Amino acid sequence: MNVTHINNDLLNIFKEVTQISALSQNEKPVADYIKLFFEKLSIPFYEDNSQTDTKSNTGNIIAEINGGGDCILTSHMDTARSTENVKIILKDDRITSDGNTVLGVDNRAGVAILLTLLRKIKTEKLDVIPFSVAFTVCEETTLAGSKKIELKDKIKNAFVFDSYLDPGFIVNNALGAATFKYKVIGKASHSGISPEKGINSIKIVSKILSALEQGEVEENTTLNVGKIEGGTAVNVVPEITTFEGEIRSSDKAKIESKLSQLNSLVKKECKNFAAEYKSNIIWDFEPYFISEDNNAYKAVFDAIVKADLTPIAALSRGGSDANSFNARGITALNLGIGAKNPHSNDEYILSKDFNNAFQIAINLVLK
Repeated sequence: MNVTHINNDLLNIFKEVTQISALSQNEKPVADYIKLFFEKLSIPFYEDNSQTDTKSNTGNIIAEINGGGDCILTSHMDTARSTENVKIILKDDRITSDGNTVLGVDNRAGVAILLTLLRKIKTEKLDVIPFSVAFTVCEETTLAGSKKIELKDKIKNAFVFDSYLDPGFIVNNALGAATFKYKVIGKASHSGISPEKGINSIKIVSKILSALEQGEVEENTTLNVGKIEGGTAVNVVPEITTFEGEIRSSDKAKIESKLSQLNSLVKKECKNFAAEYKSNIIWDFEPYFISEDNNAYKAVFDAIVKADLTPIAALSRGGSDANSFNARGITALNLGIGAKNPHSNDEYILSKDFNNAFQIAINLVLK
């Protein structure tokens, strides 16, 4: 398919929002664009007060169609890297940048899909179900926008337009992730004059890490230590060493079990050397699984079939706003929109995928 066959509104809105640079916590320029877009279409919307927690310069933007309903379609406003000076290239079958910047397809493609959907509904007076739309902040860093979004209690289901997978894929199963940071506290001393008076924190951490299984420790469960820092000088027995990492799994109980095992190991080795330790555990996002007999899954399944595509359930090893919504008790699915090579200068989206993702969005809300 030639790129000129993309829905004109979809392409034009994508071009406009992609030109706006808005990293996490600095999404206001995109939020302002969206608010003006709503005002021109006389669509009721509100900006929540989530910035108190997210530290963004804007809240999440939420619009309600026909009273808002009990389901919400979402995408996020931030990009992982700046789209400043992006030059959009239209090729025979895809949209790319010129290779000097990211395209911003993650997730300005999702933003364009939802805004184009709303314009089509208003201008063509489509008969649609009551539903809401949300544009979130800080997805790329902490998922804080979706964690703190202020939604009406009636919202029960969420459809997130953000997956790099092709349209037709339904991410109904996603890993969760918890990060850990340990500070091992030994005792400093002169390494040449009185090494026996010191407690070597680097040595303790090396003992811990040599006993710690890393990589894929169980099916769909990984553990990784990605950062170590310790010592002050080569002639000083190192007093403090820190190490940081993460555990991911499709099973929350497995993450909790691995965290407990890690803590026991640290406690044991520190006791052996008469050292102390401090720890900090943060849940980045919790895992989720939505069964194929769930009503939200069925709704997406039907929307995909109506777009002449094959629905495919998929597992994601990364986090998305869908993780946050599910953790809050809102049944959420992340949908494939075909945003390829996210975060790289090689980002692109195929014309057919852009059109298909847009059609799925339409099918989700049409009566």
